Amino acid sequence: MKNYLLLFAILIFATVTLSAYPGGISGATKKSGSTGCNCHTSSITTTVSVVIQGPATLQPSQTGDYTVTVSGGAGTAVGVDIATSGGTLKTSDGNLKVLSSELTQPSKKVFSGGQYVFKLKLTAPATTGKVTLYATACSKKSQWNYGSNFEVTVQTVSGLNEETVKENSFQLNQNYPNPFNPSTKISYRVPDLSKVSLKVYDILGNEVATLVDEEKMPGNYEVTFNLQPTANHPRLTGGVSTKGGYASGVYFYQLKAGNLVQTRKMILTK
Repeated sequence: MKNYLLLFAILIFATVTLSAYPGGISGATKKSGSTGCNCHTSSITTTVSVVIQGPATLQPSQTGDYTVTVSGGAGTAVGVDIATSGGTLKTSDGNLKVLSSELTQPSKKVFSGGQYVFKLKLTAPATTGKVTLYATACSKKSQWNYGSNFEVTVQTVSGLNEETVKENSFQLNQNYPNPFNPSTKISYRVPDLSKVSLKVYDILGNEVATLVDEEKMPGNYEVTFNLQPTANHPRLTGGVSTKGGYASGVYFYQLKAGNLVQTRKMILTK
């Protein structure tokens, strides 16, 4: 009789464990030092991409909008676990829920256009410092991967003086949103007074636009790359398709400050 009761208890536990995952999971990110989403397999699927994007700087108690984009793999049972080292995570829509102070999906999701984008909000702590966002996601039950940790600097505007900036390195951040259409924001950091240029190139290396070309003081900056013609952003001459629009695909943006150079990739979608 005891054996039957034990077997019944095991079956009940297994049923709860297996059915819990489609409704979300927590404690599966690098924050907790876990081995990831290993309830189905312990092996990472390198073709699954998990990318965190959003503002790299927030003021104390400020709320920023972030995304976690999952792509690669089957995309038939997409799930995610998002955690933070500080501040508070909040949902932006019904595609995430709070579980043990982390964010996860309330039900399994399916790719749309080759990816799934989870939207969330991070409210920074009331004190200055560094906050790290973590994410682990799966494309289906046997395909999962960690995302690269995303660091957010929490600082006051008055605290952004020349001395503190010089302690930071020259940095070009990933554009946001990415993929994008028709505009995206690019932020960067200059550690010293220098002549700065920020240019966009198409996949063939042709220059598409010059976003910055002037001397800059040490500090953090942000510029908008807008593909729609406006008074401040006339229509660009490069990267034009035969139909007169902008060809979708891969573009590169390159930041130069003195002898320092950094290049990143971004994707234009139609």
